[in-house]
Parts: sequence; C-alpha cells; structure tokens
Amino acid sequence: MNSFLSAVERGCAWFGRASAWTVPLLVVSVCASVLLAQLRLNVLFEWGVVLPLFGSHLTAGGLNDLQWHLFAVMTMLGGVYTLHEKGHVCVDFIATHFSPRNKLLVTLLGDLILLLPFAAVMTWFSWDYMMAAYTSGEGSSYGGLDQRWIIKAVMPLGFGLLVVFGVARALRTTGELLNHRG
Repeated sequence: MNSFLSAVERGCAWFGRASAWTVPLLVVSVCASVLLAQLRLNVLFEWGVVLPLFGSHLTAGGLNDLQWHLFAVMTMLGGVYTLHEKGHVCVDFIATHFSPRNKLLVTLLGDLILLLPFAAVMTWFSWDYMMAAYTSGEGSSYGGLDQRWIIKAVMPLGFGLLVVFGVARALRTTGELLNHRG
C-alpha cells in the first residue's frame, strides 16, 4: 500500500515537474514582447486557421496574455511538485527538535486540517470559475488570447492534484505512524 501511495504522490508531482518547461517559454515570450514593443509591431504571427486559445494570429496583447498563462501553469502545477520535494515553507528551526514520530504527526495534521480542506474548497470554486468562463465564451477584449476557460482550467487541475496528493500522503503518513516504533 505504501508503494502505491508513493506512486500516486509521484504521479501528481509529475505535472509540476512537467510545468517547469513553461519557464523557458516564458523567457522567450517576454523577450519577444520586449522586441515587439521596441519595433513598434503588434502582430507577431498570422496563420490561416483558427487555433484554440490563439485564434488566427498572435499579437503583442496575446503575447502578454500568454506570459500570464505560462506563469499560471508554472504556479498552479508547480505547487504539488514543490510539496512532494519538500521545498515548501517549513519552520525548520522548530521541526529540527521534533522526533521523527512528531514530524509525521505534524505533517498528518497539517494535511488534514490545512491542506485538504483548503485545496478541496479551492477545487470546488475554481471549477465553477472555469465553467463560467467556458459557458460565457470568455476571451480577451483587447486582441489577446481567446477561450480563457483553458487557462482557468489549470486552477481546478492544480488544486485537484493537491487534494489527491494530500489524501495519498495523509494515508501513507498514517500508515507510517501506525508502524512507527519509538
């Protein structure tokens, strides 16, 4: 059971690890945006078909939207990876004095009292937020990117991954506490 739960945690963290690829894309889009501004150009690319999110062209406004979209993906999906890798904020100067059992107990209580309720509520509300954008056909009003529901879908995905990760970690931690001696 422990290996299955660890695999679930790694699976959730994979999305965050994959989101790291948004960083070089973000750098390129910022550089392109600066270049467009200096050259006083608005349209970067045009193509003959309508693509999801982009429409039929990419403008300076769309490039600015894309930067926010990439940042949102990095943030929302990177959170579960950071949690998996224990890179999140922790009060180490206090935790270093805890026994291994007490560290497990603090992790379990933090997951049950803080992480899971918050992530579950945020998943619920962000789903409604994304669906409102989808049903209304929300898009940019200034020539930016269309179909905002696509980027808003990253919110329930990111928080949902935190819920799945938190449940798996809470179950695994509970097993470790029950099997812990000393």
